[in-house]
Amino acid sequence: MKSFSASDAKQNFGELLAHAARGPVHIVRHGKVVAAMVPADWLDQSAALPDPRVAARAAQLQRDQAREDKHRRIALALLTSSAQERKAMIDQARRMVARWQAEQLCSPDYIAGWRAWLSLPVAELAKTMTSTDDPWAKPMRQNSPFVLPA
Repeated sequence: MKSFSASDAKQNFGELLAHAARGPVHIVRHGKVVAAMVPADWLDQSAALPDPRVAARAAQLQRDQAREDKHRRIALALLTSSAQERKAMIDQARRMVARWQAEQLCSPDYIAGWRAWLSLPVAELAKTMTSTDDPWAKPMRQNSPFVLPA
């Protein structure tokens, strides 16, 4: 397999393209392969270039699912912990919301929302923050004052 240094690839791009049309070519920088060029017919064009909008939606869906899972674990911890541990978790969350307000780190809508949620009875808080029906639940999980217990 042919290799080009990064500077040779830049200075002799036409030659690089000619070699890449026949087979794979490595581009080397500081002794390490940093890229490769392959003939265009080696690639399935539809697979090589995924729609960036589809990829962005899939990544956002993964982030939303991870936040939902995190809040399910928090809800479970709240529901199964001792009264003292539960109080400590909620107090820590309240301090975080107070910090958001004091340092203007978060939208007033989220601050008001989390204050209202944190004033709910624990069972209702757990249900509310893990809801998939409430249109505010997903955005609220993006700005969570909770830290998962160790």
